[in-house]
Amino acid sequence: MKRILFVCGTGGITSAIAEKKVADACKDAGIPVTTVRCIPTSVSSNLDNIDLIVSTTFLSGDYPVEVVNALSLITGIGTEAVLETIISKLQ
Repeated sequence: MKRILFVCGTGGITSAIAEKKVADACKDAGIPVTTVRCIPTSVSSNLDNIDLIVSTTFLSGDYPVEVVNALSLITGIGTEAVLETIISKLQ
């Protein structure tokens, strides 16, 4: 089971949209996932057992796992490329 932390400015709408798209892509790829959502200031306190951070907002700082910029999951431009990147990092 892979754990993904989704981050957006308010921890709500855009991260929920990204979360749904990524969860569907992971299901199609046969990768079981558990997800968590938060705001940028809460990332450090939500890193326990996280395998990947997927963010629709700017994140500064160093994290022990990779961060994928997923704004394209919201804009619709480059969605497939970002989903492929996320799947490859989780495999």
